[in-house]
Amino acid sequence: MAYRSPEWMAPPRGADVTPELRWIPIVTMLHVMFDMRGGDITPLGHGHNFAPADYIDAWRALTEPAGWTEPDIERLKAQFAARSAEHE
Repeated sequence: MAYRSPEWMAPPRGADVTPELRWIPIVTMLHVMFDMRGGDITPLGHGHNFAPADYIDAWRALTEPAGWTEPDIERLKAQFAARSAEHE
């Protein structure tokens, strides 16, 4: 990020990445570094405060669990969402 623009800044950007953010060598790296220090105070699933439910589809693709159906996956996501809501 110090010497080239990161891929996440290219279109299409994530919904929570402001369009006003511009890449400036070294400056953007420092800006992001300081933003990360407060990343855990953003809502769950935004910034660097990662939501566990966001990883279920990725783990499913990697592990290909035998016998898991779409309703099973949706129940698991709902369980994680409920736990996350309890801790907000």
